[in-house]
Amino acid sequence: MMRAFLAALLIAAAPAAAPAAAQPAVMASAPAAAAPGYVAGQSPLALLRLLPPPPETGSSEAQADKYLYRQGRRGIGGPLWQQAVGQLGVTSPSFVKAVSCALGAAITPQTTPATMALLRRAGTDLGRAVFAAKDYYKRPRPFTTDRGKACDPDAAIDGGKALGFSYPSGHAAVGWLWGLILSDARPERSAVLLKFGKTTGDLRIACRVHWASDVTNGRLLATALYQQIADSADYKADLVKARLELALASVPEGCPA
Repeated sequence: MMRAFLAALLIAAAPAAAPAAAQPAVMASAPAAAAPGYVAGQSPLALLRLLPPPPETGSSEAQADKYLYRQGRRGIGGPLWQQAVGQLGVTSPSFVKAVSCALGAAITPQTTPATMALLRRAGTDLGRAVFAAKDYYKRPRPFTTDRGKACDPDAAIDGGKALGFSYPSGHAAVGWLWGLILSDARPERSAVLLKFGKTTGDLRIACRVHWASDVTNGRLLATALYQQIADSADYKADLVKARLELALASVPEGCPA
C-alpha cells in the first residue's frame, strides 16, 4: 500500500490502475508518464540529509512513541479511526474531498491540469526522498511489535510487509507538502490547507500504522524539500499557471462550514 501510495505521487498524483467501478470520478484519469521533479538532480544521499535518523532504541522519544501507540488502542473503531480508513489512498473520495475543501476549489486532472501538474512534479521529488529514507532506515511498523490492530487492511498481509517500512510517514509528508504548495497557490487558504496537511499525518497515528516520530519527521522532510522546490524556476512558473486556473475553478460541494 505505501509503495503504491508513493508510486501514485511519481506518476499522476493518483493511482490510475483502480477498477473503473472503484475509481473516484473526481480523480479518474488516464495513466500518465512519470513527471520530472523540480530537484531531480539530487542524489539519494542528498535527500537523506534532509531528514534526521529515527529515535534511538531506549531514547525518551522512542519511549514516547511506544506510549502514544499504546494509548491509540482507545481510538480503535472511533471517529478518527474511521476517517483514517477513508483516507488510506490519494484516490479515496474522502481524501480528494478534503484537499478540495481545504483549497476551496474542486481539483481534477481535467479541470485543473496545471495544479495537478504542480503536485505531480513535487510528488516525484517527495517519492524519491521517502523511498530512500524508508529503504535506508528500515524501521518496523508499530503494529509489528505487538501484533496490534491497525486500520489499514495491508497491515494484516504478511505481517505488514505490504505496507513497507515505517520511517518516515509518506502520508504525513505528502499531506504537509501539498498543504505548503497549495498555500503558495492560494495564500488566503493557507491556514485551512496546513490544517489539512497536519490532519493527514495525524490520521496515520490514529490508524496505528505509524509511530508519532514517523509523522513528525515526515512533515520535517516535506518542509526541507519544499524549501528547495520553492527556489526552482520551474516551480515558480508552474505556480503562476496554477494560480490562474484556481481563480476560475468551481467551488467544491458538501464541504464543512
